[in-house]
Amino acid sequence: MKETYFLCLKPYTSDILLMESCWNEIIASYSDQRRSYHTLIHLQHFSDQLNLCKDQLSDYPTAYLAMIYHDIVYFTMDGTNEEKSAIVAAGHLNRLHYPADLISLCSEMILATKTHAGNSSSDINYFIDADMSILGADKGSYAKYAAGIRKEYGDSIYFDRGRKQILQHFLNMERIFKTDLFFDKYEHQARKNIQGEIDNLS
Repeated sequence: MKETYFLCLKPYTSDILLMESCWNEIIASYSDQRRSYHTLIHLQHFSDQLNLCKDQLSDYPTAYLAMIYHDIVYFTMDGTNEEKSAIVAAGHLNRLHYPADLISLCSEMILATKTHAGNSSSDINYFIDADMSILGADKGSYAKYAAGIRKEYGDSIYFDRGRKQILQHFLNMERIFKTDLFFDKYEHQARKNIQGEIDNLS
């Protein structure tokens, strides 16, 4: 992932030390010991899914950078982790001389992961579908994902209720996956996985 991150930035900066510094901050954030799912493993999975739709993306580098930064801030008390992640991304990318209009697109992609709603931008739809692809994983991988989410929230007595609301929100969508590529690949299994998790929540 580091190599691709650098390749996305090299057209705009030759400051290798700054790129290294930004990358090290990214690694430190995703290596936080409180994380069980939103880790570098999640980033690698997301990266693999973006590669599935690379040819459909009009701006793969910006989507890749948004992927790298989308969960750089995760543990917040006020539910603004997406907004704060976008701020960190913009801060890094400004210093790295990434174009302002593309920084805005990167921020828009990160913010889209808050609701995973359909968007008029096909790039954003592919992006959020790639992020949610874990929902349509095989049963064992989905179970590991669900366990990781639970672990990140510790022993909160509100976890089951909140988790049910989130999962039901996905089931209530006409389409969980907005693009045909991801819909055909994951929609059916995702709905089975989600309903199974809901059934197991208290």
